[in-house]
Amino acid sequence: MPAKPSGQIKTSVIKKPQKNGDVYILERKTIYDPEKKYTRVLSTRLVSKIPKGSEIPVPTRPKRRKKSDLDAKSEIVSAKRTHVGMMDIIDHVGAVSGIDDAIYSSTDIGTAQKIISLARYLLATNGQSLPGILTWQYNHPLPYKDGITEDVYHNLFVQLGYDESLQQGFFKHRCKSLSASDALAYDSSTISTYSENQIEARYGFNKAHDGLKTIKLLTLYSIENRQPVAFTKQPGNLPDVTSVTNAINQLSALGISTTEIITDNGYYSEQNFSELLLAGFDFITLAKTSIKWIRPEIDKQRSALDDFRSVCPFDPSTHGVSVLLMHDFEKRRKYANHNKSGAEKGSIETFSCRIYLNIYFNHSRQSADKAAFEADLFELKTLLEAGASIDELSGSAQAKARKYFAIRKWGDKTTVVPNNKAMAEANKYHGYFVLVSNKEKDPFECLRKYRKRETIESFFEAEKQHADGTRTRVWNADTLRGRMFVQFVSLCYYEYLNEEIRKLKDTLGKENGDETHDTKDILDDELKLRAWLCNTPLYLQLQWFDTVESVDVSVKLKSRRWTTEITLRDALYLQKLGVTIR
Repeated sequence: MPAKPSGQIKTSVIKKPQKNGDVYILERKTIYDPEKKYTRVLSTRLVSKIPKGSEIPVPTRPKRRKKSDLDAKSEIVSAKRTHVGMMDIIDHVGAVSGIDDAIYSSTDIGTAQKIISLARYLLATNGQSLPGILTWQYNHPLPYKDGITEDVYHNLFVQLGYDESLQQGFFKHRCKSLSASDALAYDSSTISTYSENQIEARYGFNKAHDGLKTIKLLTLYSIENRQPVAFTKQPGNLPDVTSVTNAINQLSALGISTTEIITDNGYYSEQNFSELLLAGFDFITLAKTSIKWIRPEIDKQRSALDDFRSVCPFDPSTHGVSVLLMHDFEKRRKYANHNKSGAEKGSIETFSCRIYLNIYFNHSRQSADKAAFEADLFELKTLLEAGASIDELSGSAQAKARKYFAIRKWGDKTTVVPNNKAMAEANKYHGYFVLVSNKEKDPFECLRKYRKRETIESFFEAEKQHADGTRTRVWNADTLRGRMFVQFVSLCYYEYLNEEIRKLKDTLGKENGDETHDTKDILDDELKLRAWLCNTPLYLQLQWFDTVESVDVSVKLKSRRWTTEITLRDALYLQKLGVTIR
């Protein structure tokens, strides 16, 4: 009867001759398989060899292992290649602008790193959609080392949407950089959406004119240092004029009580003036020339605006004068006063305040206003003659139709007769515009500040072009708020770097009195850099430096690092910005 198999692994040493005369000594492990009834070889390992003509075994070189099997004793520990040029520039911007410090001081380090990483991605990629970060981050160093995934940034947006303290804390740090003389532009932009889940998305004035529901983004923007300070959002159907009170409350909560606020005519109302005056804010607001207490003042100043002394020193095509008025405003009492006046809560009171009415006339604007006015009326006339009912028009269109046309119907035919007297009266005020202020009595200083307000329009353009702000891309209102905050941080980076480049272009190629600087070679190099900056958008400047790579190799005894060489012009660019490539 045969013996039962033991089931144990047996180790044996065998000699295997080779064709070259060497003999390999192999260690072989086997086990008997009772089901298949034969001995199975588990492994064979070369232990040593006996060279031809010798009887003494010599050890052999171990077999090369896979990279995944290398341990701490291996010669190469790690090697990686990263794009550092562009990221070093952005890292420098975050440090010197104070943006990163403001984020880190407003939340925990992990959340701060996620916010900064996403903001830097949007800046570096010119607003590419966020799923692209999944592969992009592998060769672009970011503060958040654990990796950004779709779940990571979605959860971050949800967290930020509910964490109002973090956002307001960041805004407060932004406000600390403002000086007493800073003026803040306040304006809105609309974001179109197809979403039915965004409860704040409503039909209203759509600046893109695409017929979609919108959400309104309202921003406070420093016109002196060209930096966004704070933002909020509201339903798209609410008019701009109603949002000034919220802006006052937000600024007061952020510790600002004396800043000058500059708005366009969408925010004009005497109620807003009253709110700003009572809160202690100065203001400049573009007002409509049709307002009943403004139009008589324009008529009074026509001859003064024809005077050569009224020519604007920085825009000779514009004439301006300033008129001091005492104007009555109304306020609604927030509390009852039973001790003195006996006024009840909610009652209306009147107070007088000094107002500067800065009136301007521009010949070029007169022609443009008249052309736009007539084109608008011609379109309205064509619409009515085509059979459109006046009741189907918008409120402003109905008012224009009744004021400037006599509409007659003969059966199915509609005849539209122009009211030439009303049109001639309207044409008298084309080319005029008015800025109302409680501070600026010099019409040209007032105009200078108002025109600087237009920089906020470039900010809104950047928000849509460079921060992926044309669509909501998230499901609910709170998550959208979180996403907007990350975009806002990215735009803070963008606006700061853009302003630094603008300042740099003003100094390049110009003598500054330093003999070591004012040489022909240096000035020529600076002029070449300036020409490149003038012809290269900010995004493409960053992309140019994205080719600068760093290679890190760590070996057993030492580490080595080298970086791609850069041109003289590139080195000058980095030097002027104060950036050091790692």
